[in-house]
Amino acid sequence: MNKQVVFRVDASVMMGLGHLTRCLTLADALAADGARSCFLMRSHAAGLAHLVESHGHAVRLLSDPPARPAGADDGGGPYAHWLPTHWQQDADQTRSALDEIGAAEWLIVDHYALDARWEQVCRRDGMRILAVDDLADRDHDCELLLDQNLVQGMETRYRGRVPAACVQLLGPRYALLRPEFAAQRGRLTRRSGEINRILICFGGSDPSNETAKALEAVASLAHPSLAVDAVIGLSNPHVDSVAQLCHGLSGAELHRGANNIAELMRRADLSIGAGGVMSWERCCVGLPVIAVDIASNQVGALEALAAERAAVYLGAANDVSRAALADSIRALLDDAARTKALGEAALALVDGRGADRVVACMRATPG
Repeated sequence: MNKQVVFRVDASVMMGLGHLTRCLTLADALAADGARSCFLMRSHAAGLAHLVESHGHAVRLLSDPPARPAGADDGGGPYAHWLPTHWQQDADQTRSALDEIGAAEWLIVDHYALDARWEQVCRRDGMRILAVDDLADRDHDCELLLDQNLVQGMETRYRGRVPAACVQLLGPRYALLRPEFAAQRGRLTRRSGEINRILICFGGSDPSNETAKALEAVASLAHPSLAVDAVIGLSNPHVDSVAQLCHGLSGAELHRGANNIAELMRRADLSIGAGGVMSWERCCVGLPVIAVDIASNQVGALEALAAERAAVYLGAANDVSRAALADSIRALLDDAARTKALGEAALALVDGRGADRVVACMRATPG
C-alpha cells in the first residue's frame, strides 16, 4: 500500500487521548505496509503535534475561530461541542487541506462530532473512507466501519446507519493496540489470582481525579505488602495531589507520561481504571480490572465485559465511593480463584493483532 492516508482526529482533556492513540497505532501499522499518513487536527490539539511527528507522521492544524460561533451545535448531535466550530466549517477546512495534500487513498475519521454529512462533503473520487466509531448513534457514509468494542447486539447496531456495501469490522479482535501489548502478552506467565501489585490508570487526562480516589481506597485497606503503580498522563491537572498521595502510601510509585504501560499491565495482578481503549489493552495481557465509567460512551462495553465475567464493573465514577472501591479490592484480595478467572476471561477476548487485521481489510477494499 504505497499510498497516502489522511486521518481526521482530535484530542483534549475533555475528549481524552484514546482517539488519537488508536489512530497513531493504525498509522504505524499502515506505515509498515508502505503508506504515508497525515493527521488533520484542530489547532487546540497543537500541543500534541510533536507526538504524531515523533511517530514519523505529518500534521496539519485546522485553524480554530477566535470564539465558538453561534449555532455551532445546531444539528451536530450530543458531541457537537467537541468542535470549536460548525461541522460544515470543519468539512470545508478538511477539503481545503485535502486539496493541498494531494491524492489520498483513504480518509480515516475518528470523531464523535462528525457524521455522514461531513463524510459526504469531504468525499472525492478515488478516495475511500474509514469511519472509526464506538457509539452507533449517527449515520456514516463510508466503505469501512470500525467499532472495536464488545457490545451486546453488535452485529445489528449499525443497521441502517451505513451504506449496504460498507464492510463492518466489529468487536475487540479489531482493537487498535500498539505492538508492545502483543509483545507483553507473549511474555506473560500464568496468573495465580493472588494480588501483590495494583495498577491504577484512568487515561491521559482524568479530569475528575479518579486516580486519587483509587489511591485513597488502597490506602484505606492498610495492606502493607501491596505495591501500587499509579499512571497519569502529562495533561493530568491533578499531578500535585496524586503525587502527594503516592508519597504517603508505602509501596506506591507515580508514573507520569509512562511509555511502558504495556509492561506495567503485564506486571500487575489487578488494575483499577475506566473503559475506552484501556479495556482492550488490559484484556490483551489478561489483567483483571475493577472498572468505572468516566463517560457514558464507555458503559456498553463495560457492561458487556462484566457479562463475560472479564471485569468487575461498578458503574459511573461519580457514583462510586472510595469505600465501594475498597470493598471491591478487598473482595478480590480474598478470592484468588475469582481474580484468576477474570484475567483468563479477559485474555480470551483480545490477541493484540487488531491493527494488522484492519490494514489487511483496507488493502482488500476496492477503490
